[in-house]
Amino acid sequence: MAFKKRRMMFLPEINAKSFVFFFERGNSGTSWSIRDYSIRNRVKEYGPHHLRWTADDIHEKAQHSLDAPTVSTDNLTFWYEHTRDCNSRFLTSSPAGPSVEASTPQSLATSDVATAARSSNGGFPVLSLEQLLGSAKGRKTQDMDRILHSANSEDWVTWNFFQIILRQYPDGWWGHFISAARRRNPTLTFSFDDQSLPTPAFWSSVRAPSEYEAQSRLRMKASDNPHWALRANDPEPVEGASEIDVIFDHGGFLVYTEAKLGSDVSMSTTYDPQRNQIVRNIDCLLANAGGRMPMFWLLVRDEAPTRAYVQLMRGYRNDPSLLVRDLPHRDSAQLEQIAKNLTILLWSDFAELTCGPGDNPEINAVKAELARRILSR
Repeated sequence: MAFKKRRMMFLPEINAKSFVFFFERGNSGTSWSIRDYSIRNRVKEYGPHHLRWTADDIHEKAQHSLDAPTVSTDNLTFWYEHTRDCNSRFLTSSPAGPSVEASTPQSLATSDVATAARSSNGGFPVLSLEQLLGSAKGRKTQDMDRILHSANSEDWVTWNFFQIILRQYPDGWWGHFISAARRRNPTLTFSFDDQSLPTPAFWSSVRAPSEYEAQSRLRMKASDNPHWALRANDPEPVEGASEIDVIFDHGGFLVYTEAKLGSDVSMSTTYDPQRNQIVRNIDCLLANAGGRMPMFWLLVRDEAPTRAYVQLMRGYRNDPSLLVRDLPHRDSAQLEQIAKNLTILLWSDFAELTCGPGDNPEINAVKAELARRILSR
């Protein structure tokens, strides 16, 4: 039987409470996407990299399959309402509206653990996989493929590390971070107590500051590079958005954290050979801190002196004028304070908190893999 390529399907293995949208490209059976619009103004997307299914597999798994209208998949409002309508018509035992996602960490349990090995043919175990797939990172197919299948994925470490520490120490995790930061940086000035819990956010996309955009265009127009001069007149942003690995957001302070495992920081951008990743993130930090205390930290596996991030962080901290030089459009006094608080944390600083065995074998599998990645050199 030939099916229309655009379908509304009820696939309990994807969402046990809601219909999802299925689209097949071509006739190979291996090029398809599934989009879950059950939460207002959001979409979770799945593809062959997430689930090793063919289109025929999906048709067989579907308990309901309906023709879907030809409406842009970017129209979140339409697909949310259409999903609700399908739910109310065909899933009489389930609520028509979407389930509400928890906004605060819950206790780790077997139900929180989704092992990639079960769904992705031998991938690495991942905690709270559904929550990850619903995040901005979860919508990036290549990034998710690395998380599930690469032994060197920094994002795998970041996600699972914080899943463990936030749940095992819901009230004390921030105190552990502050204590580690003070050990690593004796000059750290932090006027808030250890109980001032911030909200962590992962892989936030932050636009390049308008102050830098204006300064960069002037620099490019004045250069001898004709390509730069032409690009300076293009209204598109000169610098793309930065992905901040972890943001600690609090009413009194804002901490941007870059997480690294085996890689180093980038030392330039397309149109600015002097714009290293640390400076770029600090610039975005200052643009969004408002009246809050801004801090920039690194969370890495090693402090080898050959690392560019070690040389830059130590250089800026020892001589704040270097940071002022690299961010001439920022207030020098504020940059001097940021330079003083620049801190390199090691994943291993928290190994006893995050890698110790517990009672759950699936969680222990994640902890064992985490220990292998953060303690090896």
